[in-house]
Formats: sequence, structure tokens, C-alpha cells
Amino acid sequence: MHISSGISVNETTYKIPVIGIIAGLICGAAMVAADPSTDATTQPVADKSQYDLFHPVPSNQLRDMDTDRPTVTNTPHTVDSGHLQIEAGFVDYSFYHRNNFRSDDLAVGEFNFRLGVLNQLELFAAVNAFEIDRDHDYGTGKSAHNNGFGDTQLGGKLNLWGDEMGEQIWATAFAIQPQFKFPTAGHDVGNGKFECAVGFPFLVNLPMGFHLDLQTGISGERSTANTGYVTGWQNAISLDRNLVGKLDVYVEYASDVTTEKHSQPVQTLDVGYVYPLTDNMVLDTGLAFGLNKASDNVEVLAGLSVRF
Repeated sequence: MHISSGISVNETTYKIPVIGIIAGLICGAAMVAADPSTDATTQPVADKSQYDLFHPVPSNQLRDMDTDRPTVTNTPHTVDSGHLQIEAGFVDYSFYHRNNFRSDDLAVGEFNFRLGVLNQLELFAAVNAFEIDRDHDYGTGKSAHNNGFGDTQLGGKLNLWGDEMGEQIWATAFAIQPQFKFPTAGHDVGNGKFECAVGFPFLVNLPMGFHLDLQTGISGERSTANTGYVTGWQNAISLDRNLVGKLDVYVEYASDVTTEKHSQPVQTLDVGYVYPLTDNMVLDTGLAFGLNKASDNVEVLAGLSVRF
């Protein structure tokens, strides 16, 4: 990926969190080391290569429903071909308060439409139906209130292995997930510029019912002042397990650092749960706590995902 940026990497003085480096190294090592052909626990799976968008996978052959929300770490699993999965956010509220500045951001009606095209390929479109931003500077007494339709993201996910991994211990899955942001938000809500990113989600089943999700990614995004493009590096580690019955609880660390001069990495500690109401309906709730001054103090989100 070529990013036309007016900021030279050699001239920047950004800080990379130590945990973020560890996360990135773990992601890279795990993705390189994992070889599904040498997994002794791998069992034969049904051949679903004959199915596509116009020839859906039969309901009795669908893999377990897996969602990209509420964690930062996406799943490497794709939606079965010929099926649509809608992941909707009821509410996503974030609060930031440092010194004399306060910001409240609310997104209502976030939708991610994931469509299975081939056995290991999906396309998706994500939109924010409505966003409300409120900023207040207690030092000057000035406030800014903005609201409107959010940006739109289009992309896809290609699973390279492990879509049918099941719950076998040490089984792995890996995917590539590119996405492009189109500036459909109003000028006061979005930055009005195109942005792009590519993520590499990886999953391994651990003993005792634990699942370890790792994701590293790189992005081309606008600077804080919206004066040019910078390169971003994202890393996340998530550990989850069914705690009571079908209640799947997770804890996650996520970081996002860019090459913007004098910028600080965004770091959060996230907790939450996913609860399947049926085989094709999942409820989720999450909390994210900022670990430094560059991060929101807290973010609260809840949503529902349905597969058709």
C-alpha cells in the first residue's frame, strides 16, 4: 500500500506502547508459525466449495455464528456463502474528559452487513446511521454540537484457513480483511477524506475452552488536524471463554499508533460478553476503558447480530 503523506517517518517522534509491540510480534509469530497442514487434531470437514452467493449453504451445514463485534479483534471466520449477517449496534457511547476539555460521542444505529459470496470469501458494508458529537471547553466556555449521518466502510474478508475449525484444541484460523472508508458523513461529523486499512485476524483454540484472538493491521488515515495522511498500526489481543452456559465473556487489550508527529498511541482495556439467543441471533455488550490520555475515558456499546 502506498500512502501519499507529507510527513516523513524519519521525522516523526511517535511512541509505540510496549504491549502493542508485544501484541504485534505475537500476531506475526502466530500467523507465520500456524500451519494447518500439520495440525494433528484436524478432522475431515464437509466440502462446501460448490456453494456460492446464488447457491446458499444448507442450514444444516452452517458453521457456528461468529461476529466482528463487540471486540476490536475481528473473527477470521467468514459468513457462509449465500447468507447475510447483519450486526447492529443499538448504542455506542464514548466519553472523554481531560483537564478543561470534555467530549461526548454517541452513535445510534450502527450496521455491518456481511454477505457470504464464496465458501471462504465475504463482502461487507458498514454504516453509522446517526452520530451525535458534543465538545465543551471549560476554560473558554465554548461548546460545539454536531450531528448527522456517519461514514461508510466497504470491504471484504478472505479466510485462508480454519473456517471450519470447530472447537478442536490448537486448531487455528487466519484471514485477510481489507476495507475502505468513504466520506459520507457531514463535514462537522467526519473528516471528509477517504481512508483505508487492512487487518489480519487470527484465532487459536486453547485448552479448557479458551479462545485467543490476535489481530494486527495497518492503515492509511488522516492526521488529527486533517492536514495530510499518516500511517497507522493497530494491534489487539482478546481472550474469551464460555463462563456460564452460553455466556461468552472476553477481555481484550487494543492499541492504535500512527506516524503523526508528537502523537500518543490510543490504548484500551476492553471487557464484555456475547450471548447467543438462537443459532442465528447473538446479543452483545462491551466496555472499553482508556489506559492513557490519548484514549477515551470509557466507551459503552451494545448490539444484536442476526444471520439469514
